[in-house]
Amino acid sequence: MKRNEWMALIVTSFMMFAVCLSASAKTKKIVERGMTKQEVIEIMGQPKLTSFDAYGDKWEYYKMNVIQGESKRIVVGFDLNGKVIAYNMSLVDDNTNNEVGCNHQRPTLPPYGVGPDAPTYYYCLDDASFSILYNKVKNASFDDNKFDLLQVASLGCYYSCAQTARMMRIFTFGDKQLKVLRMMAPHIVDPQNATDIYNVLTFDSEKSKAGEIIRNSRLNK
Repeated sequence: MKRNEWMALIVTSFMMFAVCLSASAKTKKIVERGMTKQEVIEIMGQPKLTSFDAYGDKWEYYKMNVIQGESKRIVVGFDLNGKVIAYNMSLVDDNTNNEVGCNHQRPTLPPYGVGPDAPTYYYCLDDASFSILYNKVKNASFDDNKFDLLQVASLGCYYSCAQTARMMRIFTFGDKQLKVLRMMAPHIVDPQNATDIYNVLTFDSEKSKAGEIIRNSRLNK
């Protein structure tokens, strides 16, 4: 590869790493009483489930702590003016999808980022940041360059299964799609949605390998 191409790749890699660190820093904000729905979306993203009653709206989120292998359910309550009035977080058993607890007594954790023992939960890149990364990888001249960009970006980024699947589709052949997955799997925040990844792959043998990659990435955390 020519020297100019190497320099361009290095500069782009550091730019993408900076984008990922910046996106990760944004997630350190916490949901606070009185916030608007838009402010909650900027911190938490779009809710997984929504509901409402005579008193206001309720948004539900399910987040994965990839370091500790824990899932949590977050419920944000809004009043009739669309302002936050409630925030509740509880652990979820990955095997049963039920909240942890006995006799329906549901233990809760401190608000996100509060307290010395509060676990750190990671959130995938927002759509705008992921689009920057996706386009940089897609438009790189050679496959080796694409992998180099993705490897550097993954030092500071976390992804959803849908984002991982989209990145895999840049490549035509299963072996390279699986290589992408190996790079991104340790940074996936919602492994319960792995079907998005399996649907990219053509052969059952590739899907089986994908399952092993995802499981091993969680065991090694």
